[in-house]
Amino acid sequence: MTKFALLADIHEQLRLGGDKIKQLARLKTADDVIALYNFFYPTRKHGDPIRMIAYEAALFYDVVKDMLPDENTWMALASESANSGSRDYDCAYVAAMMEKATTFTEVAHYFNEKEARLLWRWCLNAKGVMSKRTFFGTLARLHSLPITTLQANMNITMIAKIYNDKDSVLGLDRWYEYDMTPAPMRWQAYTSLAPPKEKHSALVVPEGKIVYSYNGHLRNRAGVKQPTANNPYKDKQEAYYELAIDTDGEVSILDRVVKASYDSPYSTRMKIYTDTQMNTDDHWDDIVAELSNPDVRCVRLINPAQQFKADAIGGYVMHSDRTKVFLRAESTETRGVVGLNAIDGVDDFIRVANTTEQIVRRSSQMPKITDESCVVVEVAAVRVSAKGQLINFTVVGVRDDLGISDVTQFTELVERGME
Repeated sequence: MTKFALLADIHEQLRLGGDKIKQLARLKTADDVIALYNFFYPTRKHGDPIRMIAYEAALFYDVVKDMLPDENTWMALASESANSGSRDYDCAYVAAMMEKATTFTEVAHYFNEKEARLLWRWCLNAKGVMSKRTFFGTLARLHSLPITTLQANMNITMIAKIYNDKDSVLGLDRWYEYDMTPAPMRWQAYTSLAPPKEKHSALVVPEGKIVYSYNGHLRNRAGVKQPTANNPYKDKQEAYYELAIDTDGEVSILDRVVKASYDSPYSTRMKIYTDTQMNTDDHWDDIVAELSNPDVRCVRLINPAQQFKADAIGGYVMHSDRTKVFLRAESTETRGVVGLNAIDGVDDFIRVANTTEQIVRRSSQMPKITDESCVVVEVAAVRVSAKGQLINFTVVGVRDDLGISDVTQFTELVERGME
């Protein structure tokens, strides 16, 4: 178990200008770093000390608040622990204690002043000792990883990957230099009945699952390793392959990116296929007809000049059901209620609807929802408001083959609502 005193000492050294890499290097496991992350970057207040003081002193909340300094309130509160010693608590115990604590004096007695500075800073959800971008940038330098990769995925899941399975870190920038599996490209839903204004190649994706082969490893979109028995490209080290495995076990190439020419346009890197592919200028009716084929999962519309850029928008995707969206499930404070969130940018989420665990479980087996997980739920969004909120929708089920990069963008829902 991670000791709170260790985190408090790291916090203190950083507060006094200590070397960031040296301090984070004191943490040896993912659990240690996640504990630090949770205390450095809380998402809510944990046991309001001002309310505790008001309760203990029988004063109004605003009176106590006016008595304390507006800036660095946590520093002033910590001075009450100047004569106390450390109890060597672990972090889980500290978090549980603050959920039940009612009196300020009693809590202050349990921590020394150094520990109290981090404790009250965390409780008040005050600005951290360093920004989250600096925190992940420091982790990148410590582990020799691309800074932009970590800063584009600033969450607990990334921390776990760094310490538990470094190879699974999906490279977002210069993956070809760091020899890391790149994050798959994302696809924007195409709902118009007319073809795009610019000419696009049409890639028909068969029903089945999509996997990615690189350096002999096969992974799904979430970066989880898959059995390599069906991977005819496991010995191909020079390129990154996106593969479709249909319901009969047949493997087809959806994309191939050679490391030595990573910036080649789609028309060049997939020339052997694009020469025979349909395009939106000449075959639009045939492309739309493909969507009614039960063996077709979707059709991608790709600009021939498109360059592969990890986790970027690769083009459009058309489904037979144009109402299909993918949302991240999130637990709520209301028992049995599940929030459904669209992604806003890279790793921020916006609630667009609520449903119940019962409805989700009725449609499929739902894994445990945590702050670190990304449980993707397929939803048929029949009506969407101009503010991106789902008005009429049906939960189709959990998609355990999808990850965070598949979650529908909030701006896309807004556009649907405005249409």
